[in-house]
Amino acid sequence: MGCLPSKEAGPDQEGQPQAVQASNKAAEDRPGPNGAGKAANAVDASAVELEDAQEARDSVGQLPSSLHGSASDLASGSGTAQRGARVQFGGVDVQNYEVPPPPVEEHSHFLLQKSLPQVAASNVELETRAAGLKHIGFGPLKKENQDEYFCQVGGFGGEKDGCCYCIFDGHGNYGRDAAHFCRQELPVLFDAELRKYYARAAAEGVKDPNAKELIEPILSDAFVETERRLHTAGVNVSSSGTTASVVFQNRSSVWVGAAGDSRVLCLAQIDNAWKVQPLTLDHRPSRKTEKFRVEAAGGRVEPKRLPSGKTVGEPRLWLANLPSPGLLLSRSIGDDMATSVGCTARPEITFMALRPYLDQYLIIASDGVWDVLSNDTVSQLVTDAGEPEAGCQAVLEAALLEWEERLAADNISIIVVQLQWGDIMASNSSAAMAVVRSATAGSSFQTKAQAPQQQAAGTAGSAGGAGGQAEAEEAVAPAALPGTADTGGAAGQAASAAHEAAASANGAAGQ
Repeated sequence: MGCLPSKEAGPDQEGQPQAVQASNKAAEDRPGPNGAGKAANAVDASAVELEDAQEARDSVGQLPSSLHGSASDLASGSGTAQRGARVQFGGVDVQNYEVPPPPVEEHSHFLLQKSLPQVAASNVELETRAAGLKHIGFGPLKKENQDEYFCQVGGFGGEKDGCCYCIFDGHGNYGRDAAHFCRQELPVLFDAELRKYYARAAAEGVKDPNAKELIEPILSDAFVETERRLHTAGVNVSSSGTTASVVFQNRSSVWVGAAGDSRVLCLAQIDNAWKVQPLTLDHRPSRKTEKFRVEAAGGRVEPKRLPSGKTVGEPRLWLANLPSPGLLLSRSIGDDMATSVGCTARPEITFMALRPYLDQYLIIASDGVWDVLSNDTVSQLVTDAGEPEAGCQAVLEAALLEWEERLAADNISIIVVQLQWGDIMASNSSAAMAVVRSATAGSSFQTKAQAPQQQAAGTAGSAGGAGGQAEAEEAVAPAALPGTADTGGAAGQAASAAHEAAASANGAAGQ
């Protein structure tokens, strides 16, 4: 794979920045969404308030603890980082500010997480196939591909069924270097931390090592630690950086960590119709909670202003008194200038328990796809193609065709994961079907006719003005970490008769 050597994650060394603890009294005393004060918040905190707290932690640029505590510490929450009050990057303090109370309305990401199935089915066979490709795009100035992707099926994190899929979309003069470094470093770092975690969990007899809350901090800290290593590697990210979307799948449990606008979808077939569920929300400065964090850090969120005084396009992230950096993202890895005013590498984490026989595909793609194709269009192309390789090619060709009208095409990367469900084990068939029926009845997946607002294709942010001489399509074979099994090309042996019977039962249960 050509990955950089995996650096052993350890305690912060001398000279590296430390997250500074700050008083939480003001946050504790503020009224909650239902008018509750400190006592209610401490005793019966709502999920929304917990999300508020996470947003506040994100807003101050906290640093990860490279070594996690024991699995039992993670379960009890004692290993979580403290809230800081100082923005830092590259070892330099750039700004101190007081964090005002976050918005009290329910967060869009909280609502997304709340809508997803949470109980994984452990007694159903699942085989996974995946493929990915990338393309430079085209246009008069397009000279390099700043997209990178990573795809491994099986063996990730030391788990037989562990899979990892990543897309990195670089931007700025050194965006290619940033994306390449993160593609080499983040999967290796994440894999090493997962291996240590699962080993500790086995030694300590953790009942459910795949619990949502135990994997989340490992994935989240992998993003921020990767950014720290990006600085020490000497990559110039003062005004350059990369988005990152990382999917970790262990059997039917899926965690998605996202910073930026490389989107992740899940496609399900319910009642003979394909339904689309976004697993990420684009990190744009215009999002309410994202705008709050930026403004709390002293930044501005407004559209680009022309010399004539007119504004164009969607809101961007700016320094308080300077027309820079004008970033269309509110989360990314790198982007030091934007980091000083609230941009963060800390990802939003989404967890989903895949539903047997219903969830059929996962799709991860950079904004070179989403800027010109809707979620529904991509879904249709992938499901019509069937095979992951054919699905990737179909999406690429459709995106390039749409870009032709703009005379320039952004870099494009896409990964298609196909989920092939096997026979339900006879000894547990009733329990397994109960999970399927329950998931179907409570499904909040939206049909293509009910696509949410965030599915609309975004503006061509990173593509604007960029274009390039056309380059032949790159179809890179999925890479695996050294010493792990790569079963990406293996087809699952699913029984079609069992699938049809299960689908019929699911449809009846969902009505």
